[in-house]
Amino acid sequence: MNFDWHTLLGTAASVLLLLLLVPYIKSITGSTTRPSAVSWFGWMLLFIIETAAQASKGIDWSLAVPAISLLSTAIITFTALRMGRAVWTSADRYCIALAAAAIILWAITKEPLVALVLSVVADIAVSLPTIIKTYQEPESEPRTLWSLYALGCFMAVIATTDLTIYNLLVPVYSVVVAGVIAFFARGRLAA
Repeated sequence: MNFDWHTLLGTAASVLLLLLLVPYIKSITGSTTRPSAVSWFGWMLLFIIETAAQASKGIDWSLAVPAISLLSTAIITFTALRMGRAVWTSADRYCIALAAAAIILWAITKEPLVALVLSVVADIAVSLPTIIKTYQEPESEPRTLWSLYALGCFMAVIATTDLTIYNLLVPVYSVVVAGVIAFFARGRLAA
């Protein structure tokens, strides 16, 4: 029997990313997590683009990150909105405008690499509300879940068999953003 560690690690990453959905939803319904509506709705839209663009260049274990994240962000977005737990800030409109511009540019070019790069630019824009909120209110996001999400994305990077920008850009970027949010969820550094 031929052992394929890429398949094992990719499966483990996928399972971990899916399992994180349950405690995050519980933290929303339990009133301990206050998600940014702009971030979660924006992430959902962007994961649609990222999943489609990455899949157009071939299926690989790294596709688990955007595909599972798409499912998770959709569930989290609708749960937060339904529960009235979503947070809106005055800076959100600028983040939405930047994300919308990146999506429109992608639609015009229709090139997979351009789509991935612009989706990361847009993702930065929609991630900022959560990063800022978590920096200002470290208790508003669960540190352990964001750390485990970063780990799951890192596992997907390692499981990748086709080391191209198409397969690595989104998972590597996801590790960085999740790590930043987890870091701020720890609390501020001493002054």
